[in-house]
Amino acid sequence: MQLAKGVLESKGDSDEIGVELIARARAMKTRLQDRAAASEAARHISVETYKELREADFFLAVVPEPYGGYELPPRYFWRISAELAKGCPSTAWVLNILSAHAYIFAMYPEKAQDEIFGSDPSVGICGVLPDKSTARKVDGGYLLKNGRWPFASGCHSAEWAMLGAHLEGESPGYDKAFFMIPMEQIEIIDDWYVAGLKATGSNSVKLAAEELFVPSHHVLNAAVALAHKLGYTRHRLYRAPMAGLLALMLALGPTIGVAEAALELYETLALNRSNRKMIYTDDVRKADLPATRRCIADSTARLEAMRLLADHACDLAWEASAHPDQVVDLKTRARIRLYGVHVANECRNIVNMLYLESGGSALSESSPMQRFSRDIQAMTLHEAMHLGTIQDVYGRVRLNKATTHWLL
Repeated sequence: MQLAKGVLESKGDSDEIGVELIARARAMKTRLQDRAAASEAARHISVETYKELREADFFLAVVPEPYGGYELPPRYFWRISAELAKGCPSTAWVLNILSAHAYIFAMYPEKAQDEIFGSDPSVGICGVLPDKSTARKVDGGYLLKNGRWPFASGCHSAEWAMLGAHLEGESPGYDKAFFMIPMEQIEIIDDWYVAGLKATGSNSVKLAAEELFVPSHHVLNAAVALAHKLGYTRHRLYRAPMAGLLALMLALGPTIGVAEAALELYETLALNRSNRKMIYTDDVRKADLPATRRCIADSTARLEAMRLLADHACDLAWEASAHPDQVVDLKTRARIRLYGVHVANECRNIVNMLYLESGGSALSESSPMQRFSRDIQAMTLHEAMHLGTIQDVYGRVRLNKATTHWLL
């Protein structure tokens, strides 16, 4: 499936392309709902679902234009995954994780991009960025030692893995790098037995060998990816503050989408139970309970505020990328991360309220509400979504205190 003639060719019209991709994601909702239970049982998304994500061109959203990508502004990307999350939160999470690593891969040497994007611009790249192993420099590249990299979401679908490692002998600040490894040289460990995001296949991975040679052009130093003054050496999307944009890409869409779907489900529940009285409370219909109406109003207002804050965070990152000759200041980078993490956690709070207000029917395995609750808990348990940590980092920056947080 390719974008309609005229859309694919008009690469500069990001509005038209973004709207089209959002519509495609919305059209997948029912199919994803139908597969959700089976995907949870399998503990990863199906081959059929992954094929549809590729054919819909969703992975091209963050791929460089020279390879056929669209380089869409961030506010479009979260809307695509939000629509997918309404059908299956795990599917949206996998799209975001694979896309986030494709976004980072756009900062690798052109030789590597020519090899991988050049042959398949929709390539799936899973990854674990924290340095869970070590690597030492040798002629032509590095020798990467085996390790155990946990939470490699989407690894069952991916063709490549991006793994973090500590570089032996390098000075602090330049001693962390990301290694591109073909999945043929990766073993997936059968350890993804969880209560939420069951279908993401976020297994641990390890190398098939105890040591692996990785050529230099398949290695990206984290300091290069996090550089804050890039000039015109990168296209605009890849000049945005990487750490902040990754936080936005990770969880904005899935958490907002789940919250929107939960609110819609709660409203449907209230309307469909309109002829049955709430015997244990006020002996009135659920729709006639003041608590029901207040819950809908409160959720609506809070969710709309989070949508606006999500767009604001995306626009801050996009605006920063418009000035390649300027360093993005630390306060702006910290704000982008704070806003992204705040949105994710507030959406979880909204879903928690809707789940509790739904009553006993939400416990049924056939109810999407219990999946929404479990999945959004799992999303905000991700280390990058820990609100207290990011709040402390932002407060430190505002008060001109030093921070050792590297992912800014």
